[in-house]
Amino acid sequence: MMSPRLMSLSFWSLLAVAAGTTVLVAAQAPTRPGEMTQARVWVENRGRTEAVPVLVQNDAVSVRVDPANPIIAARARQAWEYRSVPLPADADPARALERAGADGWEAVSVVPSAAGGSTILLKRPR
Repeated sequence: MMSPRLMSLSFWSLLAVAAGTTVLVAAQAPTRPGEMTQARVWVENRGRTEAVPVLVQNDAVSVRVDPANPIIAARARQAWEYRSVPLPADADPARALERAGADGWEAVSVVPSAAGGSTILLKRPR
């Protein structure tokens, strides 16, 4: 049988471990669904021939292949061009979009028209 002092020490030790684990998990997990977590990147260089230092800072990426000449790349907003294709009620949508798809267009929306057909909105990068 355990002594009361040993039982008390065991209880408080278990409580401290449980509280520490809760704090650690809460610090790592987002507090609300959809909240972003901290981005972490691991770059492993196995030898001097594989060394590629990468610095990510202020939305710019600096990849240094030669330490004397860094290559700077920055994020840029993608520009799009849009086009609409009228589609009569009895038309085949696949046939109407086949040529546009071959030209790089992507369907993003379908809007019904008053005449019973629809209009398909397309986009592609500029």
